Amino acid sequence: MFVIASGTKQSQGHNLESLTLSLLEKLTTPGNRLSWIKTWLSEEVWSASKYEALGHSEYLKKGEEAVNKFESLIAASADRVYQELLSVSDKDKSLLSVLSDSNTAVVVFDGLSLRELPIIQKLSDRSGFKAGSIDCAQAAVPCETMDYIERELPCGRLGPSQLPGRRELREKGFAAVYTNDPTQRINQPDENSALLVWSAFPDNTYRDSGARFESHFENIHMQFETAWMNTVQQIKGKKRIIITSDHGYIFFGTGMDFPRSGQELRELNDYFGNDRFAYLSDKPKPPQSDDIVIHEVKQLAMIKGRIKTRSTGEAAVKLYKHGGLSLMEMLTPWVVLEKHEV
Repeated sequence: MFVIASGTKQSQGHNLESLTLSLLEKLTTPGNRLSWIKTWLSEEVWSASKYEALGHSEYLKKGEEAVNKFESLIAASADRVYQELLSVSDKDKSLLSVLSDSNTAVVVFDGLSLRELPIIQKLSDRSGFKAGSIDCAQAAVPCETMDYIERELPCGRLGPSQLPGRRELREKGFAAVYTNDPTQRINQPDENSALLVWSAFPDNTYRDSGARFESHFENIHMQFETAWMNTVQQIKGKKRIIITSDHGYIFFGTGMDFPRSGQELRELNDYFGNDRFAYLSDKPKPPQSDDIVIHEVKQLAMIKGRIKTRSTGEAAVKLYKHGGLSLMEMLTPWVVLEKHEV
């Protein structure tokens, strides 16, 4: 169970004219909204056609502007979307489920987002694959790596570098490989077993000094081909390869966040510090704010939507963050690749 902390509804202050009437009507129609939002994000906002037509920087900015405007409307008038983000994950996209098939390999690119869908499609085609399906999965709550591993695998809260050699995974019939660097080529331990490959890329790049700049998005895309070549292209003997991620990220470029008063932000800053979530066991008194969701089962408070707290220290200059409850943090790629038939 989870609840939305009470408080006074803030004015979103965004120009929403660019949103189509169709989107607005869908958003205010009863029923599940997340399914068509996923389609909108993957097929329109972060589409291959826009990726090809625009430079990487413009593609990022235009996509983020659209998501920011849309999510500001969600926060103001369709708050139930955030409840859907906290719902139980799709069992068809469970790592244990898909890795029960020995003809399957899963590559988890840590911190990969829906923004990277077009480059996944491009690299797939170059590698002799076809995308059998392009879909979205959901991150764990909070959207952190160890929480995702705990949800998806039978070995508890571990870091991904601890997965290779785990007895619990071998007993489930699959092998795990970890790579910390996009230039590191993986070695597949057993072609007869299902395979889980965990790449620390691109999440490990967000700690670089370049992550304080918008251009870091361009750097990610330049390195992705190398990471792909050393992971996906090294996998042998599998009929399908699934590309996914443990969490996405939120991009806080200029004007890409909800406007809030100094007082509203002070309360959030005091409570969350440099993070986008907090456990109630550590911080039992969250502020009464519409910008917070309380997950009662996990005893967790999360920043909802595109709220940018004023971080301190090194975190203050980072534009790429995760851990909160926004569309781009919680929705992740789920791309099923199959070999082209000769």
